[in-house]
Amino acid sequence: MRRNAVLFLLLLPLAACSVQQQPARTLEMELPGSGVSGLTLAANIGAVTITPSRDASVHVTVALRPSKSFMGIISFGGQDAIKAAAIRHAVSDGVLKLAMQYPGNTHAGDVEERWTVAVPPGLHINTHINIGKLQVSGITGGVDADLNVGKVMLDLPGGAMKVSANVGKIKARTHTLNYGNVTLNADVGDAQLKVNGASAGDREKAGAGSQVSYRGHGHDTIRLTVNTGKISLALGAN
Repeated sequence: MRRNAVLFLLLLPLAACSVQQQPARTLEMELPGSGVSGLTLAANIGAVTITPSRDASVHVTVALRPSKSFMGIISFGGQDAIKAAAIRHAVSDGVLKLAMQYPGNTHAGDVEERWTVAVPPGLHINTHINIGKLQVSGITGGVDADLNVGKVMLDLPGGAMKVSANVGKIKARTHTLNYGNVTLNADVGDAQLKVNGASAGDREKAGAGSQVSYRGHGHDTIRLTVNTGKISLALGAN
């Protein structure tokens, strides 16, 4: 019995490597953008990249692979979920809602999702990610994002931003000064604001955290918050 247990422990890393090297299943979808004013996307574990499309359609690609535990062990339960996975999509009141759909006897936590989505640039983006990374660039319709653990990176021509993270980092840049109220708040961590390349805003230290507030002459608002982590925001020319 002990010999079998030792053999199992020796073979486990090899099996994990074999699963990791298997090509991810990739799902693709093209949806009409006509009549769509916003996008809502939810992902459990993985990464989401959103960019402008070259036409009036919404282009969706999702690469799936078994997720890893915090010890780096591959989830074997992810294979069944991946085989039967499908992209769930629906439009309600002009908002396109996207998410992965898995069989009832599987668990989304066993799968890593890597979304690549191209949308008309004027759409408003609303995302929720449990663990992972969000990258949005070239979108003018505004971004609302909620992240539990991970990183958010925004590079936008303009538009409102409302981003919150429990643990992680928010790095945002916009190429306009068309903003009114700007608020950065890190309960534990650091928050920094630059306007046209220079440090700006009223900065307050509160214990292990920091807050920066700034009032511009535009109308869009920015609110970036983290419970634990770091925030950096750049407005205008850099």
